[in-house]
Amino acid sequence: MVFSFPRLAGASLGALMFLASCLPMRSAPPIPSTGGSGAERPLARRLVLALDGIDYRDVEAARARGLFVGFRAPSRLISTFPSISDVAWHDIMGVLPPAGYQRVYYSSRLNTVVGDALDAIRPIEYERRMDLAFDTKWHHLGAYLISNRVARREVDTDVREFLKRDGRPTIYAYNVGPDALQHTRGDLNRYLEHLDRRLTALQDSYVNRTGRLLEIVILSDHGHNRATSAQFLPVVELLASAGFRTTKSLMSPTDVAFSVDGVTTGFGVFCSPDSASRVASVLAAMDGVDAVTFREPDGRIFVRADTALAEITWRGTGEATEYGYRPVVGDPLQYAPILNRMRYDGAVTAGEYASAAVWLRYTASEAFPAALSRIVRGHLAITLNPAPVLVSLNDKVRVGLGAASVANKMRPLGGTHGALSATNSLGVVMSNFVDTHDDVTATVRHQFGGFNDLFDPQTEKSAIKPTTVGLLRSDRWSGFAVAELPATLAAVPDSTPLLVISLSNSDHQRVRATTRVRVEIRQTSPRAAPSDVGSVSRWTTTEWASSADGRTLALPVTQLLVTRLTPSAEYGVRVLFEETVDSTRSNRSADIRAVGRTTIRTDARGT
Repeated sequence: MVFSFPRLAGASLGALMFLASCLPMRSAPPIPSTGGSGAERPLARRLVLALDGIDYRDVEAARARGLFVGFRAPSRLISTFPSISDVAWHDIMGVLPPAGYQRVYYSSRLNTVVGDALDAIRPIEYERRMDLAFDTKWHHLGAYLISNRVARREVDTDVREFLKRDGRPTIYAYNVGPDALQHTRGDLNRYLEHLDRRLTALQDSYVNRTGRLLEIVILSDHGHNRATSAQFLPVVELLASAGFRTTKSLMSPTDVAFSVDGVTTGFGVFCSPDSASRVASVLAAMDGVDAVTFREPDGRIFVRADTALAEITWRGTGEATEYGYRPVVGDPLQYAPILNRMRYDGAVTAGEYASAAVWLRYTASEAFPAALSRIVRGHLAITLNPAPVLVSLNDKVRVGLGAASVANKMRPLGGTHGALSATNSLGVVMSNFVDTHDDVTATVRHQFGGFNDLFDPQTEKSAIKPTTVGLLRSDRWSGFAVAELPATLAAVPDSTPLLVISLSNSDHQRVRATTRVRVEIRQTSPRAAPSDVGSVSRWTTTEWASSADGRTLALPVTQLLVTRLTPSAEYGVRVLFEETVDSTRSNRSADIRAVGRTTIRTDARGT
């Protein structure tokens, strides 16, 4: 995870944050009931530990010191590009891509940068899908203020909470601490020793209670470059000297926007499609830039390193995609010798394409591992708002925008990550029950059955969210992904906005065909009059498209009577269920219960 501190308003706030970070901030679903018989349900058979930012090299070194002897040999888990947490963890867990590369992001639909400093530490979907996750804002802040203590305490809580839980086959735990520890020059070796001791103790307790070994998987989303002396690259000023203006909204061919909310070595630059090639050329010429990739208006993708240029081609879709590398001038990725070896081995087709797995096999230990698939997916797949230009820095420099400069003055920074290079990208995958192999974030879950038993946060509480038909179709958790879309949705374009309701267990049991869904839309920014409700509409549940299991309801936003929205505004959406209790004319009453809230934003046209 790449992180930046918001400005601290005095010592009292700092003290409050310190105290808050010492509290147990673990967020998790309630411990399941053991049922009326009083018999204890079995503990989970597997623990998946998602440890943010643990480098493959450090795990190898730890094993050489005698740690993790109960595990099989670790493998490289090569991150996304940029190699940062939000996109990488979504990719690893197989959940829908996030809105941006980070939680402060540029929205192409709204043409503006969305989010602020607090958004950088608000929970996001991969955290919500963990059984155990430190997903409170205060914990994220504390992890950077007292990083050694917080990182080790996360492990203690993982062990304690795991032994309290039953009824699920796998427990997923996400720890942000090890990444924060390395960003702030913490003691990683001591952390790994603590992790090894606590997992050994957990295994002993588990064997005593069950008579069998606990299956443990350790995953990390990226590495760390350890570059504590790296200097900040003045990328905004250097772009300005070339005639580009940094802004939140793109209004001219010389405007650029960033979505960087911390200190990183890999990031996206947003600009008009026709300017991408020129922006990439300016960036590639900067001292400290390893490589720049860019997407042309016609969809072609190129990689540039100084004056060297190559085209990256691909064919097919999904995990069946094959990739090609065509040097135009020079060899920016240093892949020409590798390509010659692949030709000699017969590992490429007549058109000189190869699968992502083949490229991985030949490049896993190279300077830019598995670069082709990572670059293409970085521009097309890992976020809902991909950038036309992606930048990879060398380890001598870093970029920190927004409040990152304040953080640097408060406390010396440690290493960071984000770049395409191996020094930033090599996370780890390791288990104690099956041999692993080098992999990329998009496919590593298949080594362990697909992570199909991730926790579903909607089982406990109903929720609503805006999405589109295309995203609903591609979401393997929506209930629509495994079946034909209902006719009401199949006939509309994939870009059609939807409002989706995910029903909790209790609401799913209570909802009937006569239940009315009340949707209220009210402007919240710029502040409207309290009485001004943008629209109120009521629909019976049978008028909503329903997933095969009835757990997900969807309705096109165009049907919600939204006709008077203010341009460039924010609206709160509230959904309630209404049940008629007594339908007699003299005494009509209703049971009204809230379902959820969400926020939508309009673009400059009020769309």
